[in-house]
Amino acid sequence: MDEFGFIAEYLSRLAGPEGLELKDDAAVWQPPIGFDAVISMDTLVEGVHFPKGKFDAQIAQKLIAVNISDIIAKGADPLGYFLSLSVPKETNSDRLKDFCHGLSIAQKSYGVKLWGGDTTRTSGPITLSVTMIGTVPKGKAVLRSGANNGDLLCVTGTIGDSYLGLKILLKQIDTDITQARYWQNTYHIPRPPLALQAAILKYAKAAIDISDGLLADAEHMARASGVGMDIFLSTVPLSTASTAWVLEQPDHQTARLQLATGGDDYQVLMCVAEQNFSRLKKQASRHEINMTAIGKVVAGTNVRCRDSQGREIPVTHPGYKHF
Repeated sequence: MDEFGFIAEYLSRLAGPEGLELKDDAAVWQPPIGFDAVISMDTLVEGVHFPKGKFDAQIAQKLIAVNISDIIAKGADPLGYFLSLSVPKETNSDRLKDFCHGLSIAQKSYGVKLWGGDTTRTSGPITLSVTMIGTVPKGKAVLRSGANNGDLLCVTGTIGDSYLGLKILLKQIDTDITQARYWQNTYHIPRPPLALQAAILKYAKAAIDISDGLLADAEHMARASGVGMDIFLSTVPLSTASTAWVLEQPDHQTARLQLATGGDDYQVLMCVAEQNFSRLKKQASRHEINMTAIGKVVAGTNVRCRDSQGREIPVTHPGYKHF
């Protein structure tokens, strides 16, 4: 199947009206009056972000989800996306069809449509990029730089499941099949908290999605805001499966630290005024989403990880770095 056959047969079905049926060289879109456009881009590379040979519906869903989480963290409403797809010549039509099926599932989950993009052949690893477009009321985007001394630091969902999913795939840990399947599913198909977009916009003073690792992304937000942060490791929320894994390890604190620095969680870390936390938590519970206070914004410029007694825990590697 050639490029144009692939677009006509599979991708055009995913297109929104802005994409002009994918028959033109560009999309046409008019942002609503009173709104700013919020634009984010993420890339997944075979052998770096997903296992070699795994080009399927799950990877397509992950590709959309990791971009959605960036938009949600701005308090924005995701609308559409552009897809860049570079695959080897020998990629057969069944694999392309399965990938597009995954895009369709993700589009229905997050309410977005394909607006355009580019497809190319490559002699290197499969490379997938999405540029996601959203809107937010003018001047109201939630930035990394809005945290203030005294704010509570809180996080959606649970942390560390994706890290353990990767460890299973790399055969670095062994566990029962139920736990393994849960962790692998979380790694392959993240679930950013779309239902909290409006609450993040209303209550968050600063926010960031967790991709590099909870502690690393807290550092990004602290640096942008010019503040320090104290994070209490024992309060970082874990799933039942991950809690069980921690309890099986010889050093529980080290195990928890691994989960807090593993990355690929695609939950949202945010700062809120202390008086607003209960309102935010109530909104989250209505959508059956965990919302946990894990620390506080403090004076200074460093992010410190602390134990339950308030003692600082040394952190050598707070998260993932590409360079």
